[in-house]
Amino acid sequence: MRTKRWLASFLIVMLLALPLAGCAADPKQKATNSPASANNGGSGKVVNIDFWGGWTGPDLNTMEGLVNKFNQEQSGIHVEFTSLQWTPLFTKFLTEMKGGNPPDVLVMHPFELGQFVEMGVLDSKPIADVGIETVNYSSFAWGGTFYKGEQYAVPLDVHMHGLYYNKELYNESGIANPPLTGDELIATAQKLTIDNNGKHADEEGFDENNIVQYGLGFSMNHHVFYQIYALLNQQGHNPFTEDMKAVELDEDKMANAIAFLQDLVFKYKVVPKGEKSPVDDFMGGKVAMFIDGPWQMPKLEDSNIQWASAPYPKVFDKSAAWGAAEILTFPLKKDNDPEKAKAAIEFVKWLDNNSGEWARSGQLPSSNAGMQTALSLEGREAFINSLDNSVLLPSHPKAAQIFSSTAPSPILTAAQDAILNNKDPHEIAKQLKKEMDSLLQE
Repeated sequence: MRTKRWLASFLIVMLLALPLAGCAADPKQKATNSPASANNGGSGKVVNIDFWGGWTGPDLNTMEGLVNKFNQEQSGIHVEFTSLQWTPLFTKFLTEMKGGNPPDVLVMHPFELGQFVEMGVLDSKPIADVGIETVNYSSFAWGGTFYKGEQYAVPLDVHMHGLYYNKELYNESGIANPPLTGDELIATAQKLTIDNNGKHADEEGFDENNIVQYGLGFSMNHHVFYQIYALLNQQGHNPFTEDMKAVELDEDKMANAIAFLQDLVFKYKVVPKGEKSPVDDFMGGKVAMFIDGPWQMPKLEDSNIQWASAPYPKVFDKSAAWGAAEILTFPLKKDNDPEKAKAAIEFVKWLDNNSGEWARSGQLPSSNAGMQTALSLEGREAFINSLDNSVLLPSHPKAAQIFSSTAPSPILTAAQDAILNNKDPHEIAKQLKKEMDSLLQE
């Protein structure tokens, strides 16, 4: 039976580093609410439930606040909240699952849903009792809760790549609007890239060895692959499906995507080589624009920078941006406690109904009602307007291996070969397909 594959899957998950791990501020951070007190207004015993998530950045504080609010608003249910980085969180989950004591509610991403469903550790039955309807969510968020046609999760939030820019530096350079296309991105970044003599990257005599301000920054880890994935989809090509046995990759389109990103670094000199933290470079004035997700907004809101955001540029034939989501799942319980099961459903309903407050974390609520709150907050609109163009990685049973952000990994190798080693794009495409196919055939 499926659950007997735990040990093999356990080893896989220990190596897993999820896409959003790149967003975390502190991999060692952990938050756990204190156990419930006896005070329940005299209405009876308190039902304690465990809620686990993988937040370790600024969004952790927002979720802690939401959990505390739920606990204070009523007295019959107490939620004990634990947050670890995603990899140790799932390692802990499988350990507790094997021991018969998993959490009552577990957050994950659509990308790994298939793996856990195939392991037989998620329960789809509570979803009907939550009572959600597709009309109340974006199609992007709703689609990420299904695996092989069955719904296993409740949507929580969505996020995607976008472009941040420094409005003061735009004004100083005479730039009126953010770039919408690939050509505009290059031209804008050139105008914002300045050497120590004040020359711009598109001017004769520009000194590429003494650059004091770069026009653009982006993470040079697995997020490079996410950009490549977006640029593939901009060319009308998505080679990844939830049931693929091999990757049907268009090598030329893959090479086009890689070459565009390489040119920003090595040809146009508008992106710093080996960049570590684009958001810190942006806040420190080293880069004038950077590509990242909405989770960076709380950090920018706490700064003195005049910033704004724009959708990920349309480089090729159509708009597309890498996107992801966070979803609420119900782990399968061997000895199901009806009271705890009901309490878990009530908590998930409450989170869904109060998702507008989650928008303050930078994440975009999945519900249409929560999105209205997000629209009222600075910088969110550009990301929200990208929803219809965002593309998810598939929920393949081996997604944790083929899309892992931890070395050795096909996507990380491709990213490093492209942006750090400047290898031939066609060779990178061939190697990526070879490595992914090998994992798929194991």
